[in-house]
Amino acid sequence: MNVLKIRPIDPLMIRDGRPFEAAPGVRAHTMTDVVPSTLAGSIRTLLGKVSTDSSLSEEDVKQLEHKNLHRIVVRGPLYEYKGIVYYPIPQDVGFYTDKDSGELCVNIRRPALLNEGEGYFGTGRNGLYDQMWPALSAHKHKPAMSSPSYMSAEWMTRWLCDLLTEKDWRRELSRWDRRAKTVDMSKQLAQDDSSEKGKAGLSFEDTDHFLSSFPVQETVHTAIQPDSRTAKDKMLFSTESLILPDGMNLLAEIDVKLAHLKWPVDLSEIHSLGGKRGLAHFYETEQATYWSCPTEILDALHDAGDPSYIRMVLATPAYFSKGWLPGGFNEQLVYENAWGSGVDLQLCWACVPRWQPVSGWHHHLEEKSVRRMVPAGSVYFFKVLKGDAQDLVTKNWLKSVSDLNRRKEAFDKDDGFGLALWGLWSPMILI
Repeated sequence: MNVLKIRPIDPLMIRDGRPFEAAPGVRAHTMTDVVPSTLAGSIRTLLGKVSTDSSLSEEDVKQLEHKNLHRIVVRGPLYEYKGIVYYPIPQDVGFYTDKDSGELCVNIRRPALLNEGEGYFGTGRNGLYDQMWPALSAHKHKPAMSSPSYMSAEWMTRWLCDLLTEKDWRRELSRWDRRAKTVDMSKQLAQDDSSEKGKAGLSFEDTDHFLSSFPVQETVHTAIQPDSRTAKDKMLFSTESLILPDGMNLLAEIDVKLAHLKWPVDLSEIHSLGGKRGLAHFYETEQATYWSCPTEILDALHDAGDPSYIRMVLATPAYFSKGWLPGGFNEQLVYENAWGSGVDLQLCWACVPRWQPVSGWHHHLEEKSVRRMVPAGSVYFFKVLKGDAQDLVTKNWLKSVSDLNRRKEAFDKDDGFGLALWGLWSPMILI
């Protein structure tokens, strides 16, 4: 396995699936983060470029790309900022603002354990919801207007070990909130200064454990007459791009064995990433420990007792053939030999927001069909029915749990969709 660091040089235009046609006032919208397939396609193109023999004909190069490049397996992206790896905030954590103190607080969501003879009436169309445990949260409040979007690997590890209390969350959120308010004040001052108006709206808040969402930059363009090279009348359009903060890298693990390619020595290249041929620096780095499960989580699973309860947090969006539900689960919500680990799981509950549309382009410039992805940060709660949870977690840490896609143009498992983090949880008790 080889690991690449990708440092964006230009803003990243990662378009969503909305139409973008030649019409006055049209806008090209961007995704809120870097889509795995965008990064995977860029890496495959780069490796094809640096490994291709310059003496080959154009037709030979096309045949080589068709046969080998799509077999390159990419895991990523992960976000590294100032030497710290960050993951999306899991959906079993909610944020609200305390009415009395004005502080940013956390709302922990958990499925509740039913007492013997108890049940509840589900409302799902597919008949699965009445088999799941009822959801229980500590508080019922409106979501906060502003909250972090990413948490550090250290904080995630403690969260997956079920060690963080509301007091721990409140302390660190208070630090992030103070910094966010300071940045907002600086932003307002910049808006008041005419010389700084161009910088307004691109604020970014961070602490050691939390990052905010990435700022989006909007740029207005005009269409150009191809013959005279002059601007077309009434043909203004705009594009959106992500602005990743200085010092942030994208991380990806690459496996070229199935592609039968020789890995280039001391890879360091400037290559395009995303739309409008935005540039980024791709360079090789050493394999790091975060690609394997932390020992703290394995130790916590070992001491969890019987029965044990584990949860899965998606670090990247995932494709499941049954929509929000992984394809291996049967009508009783049981997955035998889950993800090839020898462990049988029963789904107790899931925190899944609205589906995320993901499309893209083939290498021969044909559009891919839009696929409904389960967003990163989604959480699935399981009860272990059979086997050792440590075996499942060790084998599948930051590995793809996406289902095989029946469409030939989509290679979601090989593109980095559905990378999973694992931990334990404790059921709450209904009173």
